Amino acid sequence: METSLISVFAGLSIVFGLLVGFGTLSAIRGVFTFLMFTGLALSAYLDSVGVNWVLSYFFGQLIVMGSTYILLRNFYPETLVRVKQEFSLSSGRCH
Repeated sequence: METSLISVFAGLSIVFGLLVGFGTLSAIRGVFTFLMFTGLALSAYLDSVGVNWVLSYFFGQLIVMGSTYILLRNFYPETLVRVKQEFSLSSGRCH
């Protein structure tokens, strides 16, 4: 059961990452969706190796999203500015 959940989240990360990226014409949103589902796949893996099931979902997202944020903050700070602009400009608009 655990390996099927890991496989589903890994597959969803690729499929939904591409769908959201191409659907919104935004690479930033596609990468965000990919990372979110990759974090869920890692959470399912942590749950299968014996980490508490509640904590595993926090740790999976913290490891994936946290490490990506630290990488961007240290090496590509201009990308974080673009991400902030991307999500703040389009949150109030309706297409």
